[in-house]
Amino acid sequence: MKLNSPKSFLYKFDKITSNNGKDSLLALIWILIFEFTSTILEYEYLDTSEQYIFHMQEGLIKELFIALLFVLFIWYCVYSIIFMYRKQFITLALYGSLCIYLLITHDITFNLLFHNLNPINILENGFSFYMMIQLFLKLIIIYLLIKMFTIIKKEK
Repeated sequence: MKLNSPKSFLYKFDKITSNNGKDSLLALIWILIFEFTSTILEYEYLDTSEQYIFHMQEGLIKELFIALLFVLFIWYCVYSIIFMYRKQFITLALYGSLCIYLLITHDITFNLLFHNLNPINILENGFSFYMMIQLFLKLIIIYLLIKMFTIIKKEK
């Protein structure tokens, strides 16, 4: 097998994202990471994304929520570094992408994320570079969903 062939690339991608079709939880974590990335791109590049976000007013509850997320993130970082498990680092990446998503979008209710799950919303904004990137991310997510359901079917 050539080093740069499409089969080699797909093999490496499967190894990273689903442990070559053996780990459905790993595939789910990557699906969520790609979906958070897709939603952040929508928030940054589309003005209509603001209408889906409920902004929490400044106050004690918001500060406690942010502090709790930060403390849990630091605790999980230390725990992952101490035990050095590969899957924990990927879960840490999921947690980090969630924190980045909340930091950038301020979407505590995840309405924008749920809106972005709808595949039809890609077509609402016409053909652009943004649409091509979103389409690419959605195709990766669909591939990982198929891979995850195949793994679950094999496990039963």
